[in-house]
Amino acid sequence: MSENKNPKRRGITLNEPKDARRLIRRIVDKAFAEGQELEYSGRIAQLLGTWSKLWELDKLSDIERRLNELEKSKEARR
Repeated sequence: MSENKNPKRRGITLNEPKDARRLIRRIVDKAFAEGQELEYSGRIAQLLGTWSKLWELDKLSDIERRLNELEKSKEARR
């Protein structure tokens, strides 16, 4: 019988953009709580840029969903 050699780790699953946004928020919050925001300002700026791209992805998918619903309702009226 083979043994699982990978120890179980408590980790974070990144399946959706909201998961990555939550992780970024935790990292930035920790930097500010520890008073290291100036030391890590470049990294924080990069993380916030990524956060905004993920936010745009969420909004875009919402717009696409609503557009599909409008197109379906328009087709149903015909």
